[in-house]
Amino acid sequence: MIQFFKFVILLLISSSLFGCSSASNKTEKITAPIEKDQDLSIIETTDVHYFAPSLTDNGAAFKQYVAAGDGKQLAYSDEITDAFLEDVEAKKTDVLIISGDLTNNGEKTSHEELAKKLAQVEKAGTQVFVVPGNHDINNPWARKFEKDKQLPTDTITPTDFSKIYGDFGYKEAISSDDFSLSYLAAPSSKVWLLMLDTAIYKTNMQQGTPTTEGGLTTGTLDWVKECSALAEKNGAKLIPVMHHNLTNHSDVIQRGFTINYNQQVIDTLTAGNMEFSLSGHIHTQNIRTAKSTDGKEITDIVTNALSVYPHKYGNITYSAKNKNFTYQSQKLDIESWAKENGKTDKNLLNFDQFDYDTFYNSGYDKAIMDLMTSDAYKTYSQSDKEKMADTMGLNNMYFFAGTAPPKSAGMALWDSAPNSFLKDYVLSTSNPPKNSNDYYVSP
Repeated sequence: MIQFFKFVILLLISSSLFGCSSASNKTEKITAPIEKDQDLSIIETTDVHYFAPSLTDNGAAFKQYVAAGDGKQLAYSDEITDAFLEDVEAKKTDVLIISGDLTNNGEKTSHEELAKKLAQVEKAGTQVFVVPGNHDINNPWARKFEKDKQLPTDTITPTDFSKIYGDFGYKEAISSDDFSLSYLAAPSSKVWLLMLDTAIYKTNMQQGTPTTEGGLTTGTLDWVKECSALAEKNGAKLIPVMHHNLTNHSDVIQRGFTINYNQQVIDTLTAGNMEFSLSGHIHTQNIRTAKSTDGKEITDIVTNALSVYPHKYGNITYSAKNKNFTYQSQKLDIESWAKENGKTDKNLLNFDQFDYDTFYNSGYDKAIMDLMTSDAYKTYSQSDKEKMADTMGLNNMYFFAGTAPPKSAGMALWDSAPNSFLKDYVLSTSNPPKNSNDYYVSP
């Protein structure tokens, strides 16, 4: 983090601050890098799923792995990340937030390479803050690819994570949770970040798979209350940031994405007068409001995964005059970046069409496979199956983009199709959003 910030924190924050009960014991004014009551610019991204180029030879095993995935542009993660960070530097933004799943599957090399890139962003003057996602720590799926083989590669522990990303929040924390990698940061005197580690990773290695679901312990929720009290004493607004969703962002896809016992979390955050939260995990662009048990509202803003079509990120501005926040999503222009940086790869130079085709085909192929192999659709003609797969491909794309899908010939066929998860998903993505998923203004 910026050297001035480190110096101030070392001078003003005593060792008693760091721990579960430390936040409530801090009574003096917290000094932040941006001390004056002024506007603050923040860029937020999530689910970068960075994959170090050195971990693959782009051979048969890697191509097969990418093709069988969930639509992430893993083969171009290095270029996408560079294009994004160049945008951050060009905007001279005050703060960059990354809300989890920094790496593909927690590869140590990927973490280390990403940290080097983030260090360059900080040198340019932007404060960077990160928290882990469910892919990042103790991940037994960490792999590298050589020819036709997937080979295990080193993953990292929670301690490794806090060391690798020490300059991006952990060393500057004005309070740290005893029960997780959660911490409180003060990038400015009026805007503080409650960086919540919602990932569950202690048993990953024993069970042989990363845990998808997330949660916060009672101890962490108590620490959140202390952080809220400290922020109130200092006249600062708190932005909670987490990987898992605070509320449901799909009528079908919920299990493992919405944080466990979310009502308790909602009640804790609203009791601390937090108006909105930032999350990721589900990869879509979606904004939904939740209510506490006593009727208070909080809006959970999920930003589209940087690694997935259409590669959006969030621009957040705090107005010192109005004392509120504005969120506006923006599509990353990878194609222009490639042309400006002299890239010769035709997929990068025509990235918009390549990306569209790749993500559409991902949804289409999954649907046509199900339609062709399920007995429930054996009476359907090949033409009808293709129309239905087309609808799935389109609806899936527009759901991730956070906008209404176009009308398609297969929709009526899905309406009358036998009940299935795929049908429920397609129908759930067919209606236009009630409100914008790209824009939000806090009260």
